[in-house]
Amino acid sequence: MNSRRTFLAASAFAAAATGVAYRPAAAAGATFDRTAFAARIRAPFRHRQAFASPLVSDGAVLAFMFNSLNAYETGFGDGPGTLHAAAVLYHTGVALALDDEAWRTFGVADVVRRAGDRVTATPADGNPFIRAPQGWTLGELARRNVSFFVCSNAMQDLANRSGTSIETLQAHLLPGMMMVPAGVAVVNALQEEHFTLFQAVV
Repeated sequence: MNSRRTFLAASAFAAAATGVAYRPAAAAGATFDRTAFAARIRAPFRHRQAFASPLVSDGAVLAFMFNSLNAYETGFGDGPGTLHAAAVLYHTGVALALDDEAWRTFGVADVVRRAGDRVTATPADGNPFIRAPQGWTLGELARRNVSFFVCSNAMQDLANRSGTSIETLQAHLLPGMMMVPAGVAVVNALQEEHFTLFQAVV
């Protein structure tokens, strides 16, 4: 059973992805809440899978999580709500956590391309993964209780590459994104909670 906080966070994220007005998550995202983090990764799910995503890679991590969720729900016949899929976003992958305004204002698509990442969107498109095809939008995944953990170190690097500050980028976090001190530590923490690790890189 998921906590009320988890449900509300997922609902806010889903609302943002469908175009409903929302407040940026800066206050919640800027400081690491270890208690909320521990509660989230220890939530009781039958299956647990962690997806380490160092790149945007045209939303590959979202497609991988979507496929795993569907496999457990229908392919294995376990039904909905049995898999906790958790994405750890680091390196340029943290760009997935930012809203349309950040992508447009700071030319995020171009910034990640210059870093050697792959994204077909133009800066004017905003964050294309808020509206990604085939059911694997950020909001749709949030409705299915996916967790997103965003590396602070990588966000600082993205801020440097974008010519802005980490505080500014954090003000553009999508609701439901949880800032964490270091992605590599979160990968370890998830494995200690019996998440199977998958490298979401193509």
